[in-house]
Amino acid sequence: MSDTAKILVVDDEPIICDLLVESLSRQGHEIETCNCGNDAVKALAENAFDLVLLDIGLPDMDGFDAMAKIRQQWPQTLVIMITGDATIESAVEALKSGAYDFLKKPFQLVDLRKTIKNALDHKRLDQARRNSEDALRASEEQFRTLVENSLIGICIVQNNKIVYLNPEQQKLYDTLPVKPLNKLIGYVHPDDIKKVIGGYQSLLSGNKKMVEEVFRFYPTEDRGKNAEIMWVQRRASIFHYKGEDAILINMVDITRSKELEHLIRLKSKMISLGRVAAGIAHEIRNPLTGINSYLYTLEDLLDLENLTDEDMEMMKQIVEQMQVASNKVESVIKRVLDFSRPGVPSMSLINVNEPLQEAIELSAVSLRKKDIKIQKKLDENVPRCYGDAQLIEQVILNLIDNAVKAMEKHNGEKMLLIRSYSKNNSIFLAVSDSGPGIPMSSKEKIFDPFFTTESDGSGIGLAITQRIINDHSGTVHVDSSKWGGAEFTIELPIDKRTAAK
Repeated sequence: MSDTAKILVVDDEPIICDLLVESLSRQGHEIETCNCGNDAVKALAENAFDLVLLDIGLPDMDGFDAMAKIRQQWPQTLVIMITGDATIESAVEALKSGAYDFLKKPFQLVDLRKTIKNALDHKRLDQARRNSEDALRASEEQFRTLVENSLIGICIVQNNKIVYLNPEQQKLYDTLPVKPLNKLIGYVHPDDIKKVIGGYQSLLSGNKKMVEEVFRFYPTEDRGKNAEIMWVQRRASIFHYKGEDAILINMVDITRSKELEHLIRLKSKMISLGRVAAGIAHEIRNPLTGINSYLYTLEDLLDLENLTDEDMEMMKQIVEQMQVASNKVESVIKRVLDFSRPGVPSMSLINVNEPLQEAIELSAVSLRKKDIKIQKKLDENVPRCYGDAQLIEQVILNLIDNAVKAMEKHNGEKMLLIRSYSKNNSIFLAVSDSGPGIPMSSKEKIFDPFFTTESDGSGIGLAITQRIINDHSGTVHVDSSKWGGAEFTIELPIDKRTAAK
């Protein structure tokens, strides 16, 4: 609302009406006049006025009667009552009837203008307040609609009591046979109770503003071996609710997702098992075929009535070849056992640069003969940690051997880079080469036992490498090097590598 307004003057004295029209028009106000209460009611019905100057003494009705009609039909319209016969009682009655203010005739124009200005300022502030309340109501309604229709369970905990649940959260909550908050913890899976309580206490203590966790709970009183279990993902945060601190909890039922993850893992294991079985069959089939062939030949020789010296020599050669084939089968079995039952790492406090340096020195002669240039960038400030130096060295030797094989048939400059560094509370070891790189289709398979792209490869080296790094609580992944070849990066979390296991 602007400083100007539309004002209705109700007075049966023409001189007063003319005076007010002239004076108030100069202030920019739009003025209309009428000389009785009924005309005032009609005018208000036809037009919207910001303010009414109402004389108490009207010819057709008492000003208070007119005031009552205005309040009943147009409660937001401000009214200033004017009278020539002013008493304290009439002033009080005017204010009680709902008038904004009361003026006595004759009045000073400056006082009238000031009263009108105060009334319009009041109306403007009152309108702003109502607009703010309407906006707040609309915002709250919109928020409530969003929350009530959310697919995420939402609840509010205040003073250790659940004070709000949206419908989706109610679905999860209604599965539980108890409702008090302090008893719900008894339905959390035993392995997750410490985590759930710890997150709740960290919020109450102020150590954290938000916690997120995945945990299991029993939706029924049955907690036996075959009891139903639900998985939920919960995010809880501190916020202000109705003047007090509270905890806002968002919760999603991820039971189906966990079931699908389990099925995917089983499927992945079955696929890997199939590859392992196929690899073992491939590795063993050739020597077994040779053994069978030799046995048939040996059987034919033994059927001869007279064995010559040449026959005897051939039989010796057959036995030797059978022994070679048998050794190949034994080698395959040994590699499988090495993968399935690796030795337990012997942890000690080490500088990871030392096994890297040992692996580089052991490979130096072979790399030089094959015209492979080696670069090393070992961070001298890399933190010491617990690990098995020999196994780390074996891992690096495996990665170097793979890089050498990849670059043997690759044209162009042959480069090998070995690095160590630390960042984000982890130690990183990286082996990069300038070979042809790993095809995208093979990146998900290269760590599977017996998967190999080399005709003379065993396909077990990278599988053992991954197993060793997993035993060190680390990870290994492959990417492209700066030369377009392969880059294997090992990450060992420092917080898990600073104490002996």
